[in-house]
This record gives sequence, structure tokens and C-alpha cells, in this order.
Amino acid sequence: MKNTIKEFIEPTNKEKQELWQKAVFVFDTNVLLNLYRYSAKTRKSLLAAFENFKDRVWIPYQVAYEYMRKRCEVIYETVQRYEQFKKEMENFTNKAVETLRLTSSDEEVSELKRYLFKWLDSNKDRNLLVVNADEDEILDKILTIFDGRVGSQIDDKELNAIKEEGEERYKQSIPPGFKDDKKKKNSEDDNNAYGDLIIWKQIIKYAKENGVGIVYVTHDQKEDWWNITKGKTIGPRIELRKEFITETNQEFHMYSMDGFINTYNKMNENQIDKSAIDEVIGLEKADKKNRRYKKRNEGISLSEKIARTEDTIEKIQNRILRRRKIMEDIENKYQKQGIELPENIQFQYDNTKVKREELEEIYEKKLQELNVLKQTLSETEIINLL
Repeated sequence: MKNTIKEFIEPTNKEKQELWQKAVFVFDTNVLLNLYRYSAKTRKSLLAAFENFKDRVWIPYQVAYEYMRKRCEVIYETVQRYEQFKKEMENFTNKAVETLRLTSSDEEVSELKRYLFKWLDSNKDRNLLVVNADEDEILDKILTIFDGRVGSQIDDKELNAIKEEGEERYKQSIPPGFKDDKKKKNSEDDNNAYGDLIIWKQIIKYAKENGVGIVYVTHDQKEDWWNITKGKTIGPRIELRKEFITETNQEFHMYSMDGFINTYNKMNENQIDKSAIDEVIGLEKADKKNRRYKKRNEGISLSEKIARTEDTIEKIQNRILRRRKIMEDIENKYQKQGIELPENIQFQYDNTKVKREELEEIYEKKLQELNVLKQTLSETEIINLL
């Protein structure tokens, strides 16, 4: 009976340990991309762990393709994160000036700014290993680790066959990838909608041809990979295990990144620092939050998004006008009369100017966002007319 319903039976700890010792480890795209997002300490530990498996690592061509295609975007994102935080620090000090009724020229304020910016620059120098795509030490490391350990690119015939199969699988919510179904409707295909399925098919093909079990390490948390019951992740989807066992006659197991680190530390003397687990979990929580936000907006039509954005722009514009009026009143009452501004009025004027400039920056971004939405709506209407 056990062999008949094997896919339903969660492997024992002993079976998982045995698979860990002999299986080939396959990493998904985001596991590699997140190396740019982690701190230097976590990144170094993880790369050392990957190297530790030596000839027992492998990635499908689709993973390599997605990694190379998205790498520059992630590098830019991590650099921008520091720049954005610097702006937030500036806003914080301005708020401190406003709340504590200080002046912007106060030496303590200047000292606080110097300290914060110095701390941020130090953190950036320590953790941001790659600042441009031309000098990418992480890429160099990945190329070394996976040298000769990347699957072959599939031809158009096989790719089209996978996509055709994917159409039917997604209709029946057969994993993996059915949660990505909407991608083919919202953007250029580029294998986005079928990326997970392509990866899955390449993993099965590799395991079958080489007669090896697979441990798949993924940052993906969606239910088209995981068996999730009442909010608790049990293991890989039953359908995935059944398909893998049937096709390859080999064993298959999956780990999230924090699960991988925990198991690695149990199985190896050279430990990954436990702080890495907190960092990985933190990133996973942030990703979940982003997915929830996207999900809330999935059902909103383009017209509704445009209306909401226009409403936001109008509100921002009114706030800008109010601040301009405050500044004009001060200028008319004092500056145009040649009267020096009292300290408290100077503070009010400076603070109002800062707030106005911040709002104007947000206003410009919202206008750009509105233009993109309108352009998308226009293109959609044209397509519908064809």
C-alpha cells in the first residue's frame, strides 16, 4: 500500500537525511537573485554552503536565463533602496526640526545628519557588494559554482509543447505555475507564465536522464508549489511528488530558504550563521506583503486605477497650493516689505518649502504613473477593436 500512495506519505527524517546526502540540489531563480538583497554576512555564508555541495548542484537553463535577465534590475533595486532610505533620513531630520522647533542651521541637527549619513554609507559599503552590472562579484561566484552545472536550452518544439500542456494544466490548477497564469495576459509572454512549469519539466528530465533524486530549494511560497493546510506549509504539493516519482522513479523534496539553512546546519559542521535565518524570513515576509498588495489590486480595472490616481493627484495638488499660499503670505508680509523674518516665521517658511518640494516630487511621480495607466488603457482599447 505504501508504494501505491507514496506521494501522500511525508518522508521520515531519516529518509530526508539520506536524500540530502545523495541528491542533486537545484536552486530557483530568486534564491540566486536574493544574494544581491542579503547582507554581506548572509550572502557569504550561503555561497559557501552552495560551494560545499560541489558537483551536487545544478540549475535548469530556465533558471539561468531568468537570473541573467533580472540581475540588472535587482542590482538597480538594491542601490535605489539605499538612496530612498537616504531621502527618508532627510525627511526624518526635517521632521525633528519641525517637531522640536529647531532651526535647520542648528549644529545638533547638522551633527545628527552627519551621523546618520555616515552610518548609512558604512552599511552600504559593507553590504552592497555590487553597485553596477559591469563589476558583479556575485555573478562571478555563481558562474564558478555552477560551471558545467546548467541544463541545456530547450528547443522551440519542446518549449511549445510545454506551453500547450501548461494551458491545460492551468485550467485544472495542476502545479506548478498555475498561479502565474495571469502573467501571459498582462505582459509580453517571455515564458513568464510558464517559467515555473519549464523549470519543473527540466528538473524531471535531468533527474530521469541521470538517475538522481532532487532537493529543490526555492524562495517561492505560493500554493502552486507547496502543500499548504490551514496556513501551515506541510511540504511539496502531492501532485508534484506523484509526477516526479512516476516520471523518474526517484525521490524529490523541497526546502524554503530558511528550511534549507536549518537543515544544512544540522547536517554540516560549518554552520550558516543563525542571523541569516532571521534575514531570510524577513525577506520572505516582505515578499508576502507585496503579494497581498498586488492581489488586492488584481481585481481593479484600469479605469478605476486611473480614477483613483487622478483623485490622488488632485489632493496632492491642493496640498501644494496651500503651501504655496502660506509662503506667498509670508513673503508679502515680510520679505517684500524688507522686514527680516522672525526666527519662528523663518522656521515655518523653511519647513513649508521642504514639504512643498516633497509633494511636488510625489506629484511628478503620480503624473508619470497616470500617463502609463492611460497609455496601457489606450493600447488595450485598440487591441479590443482589432
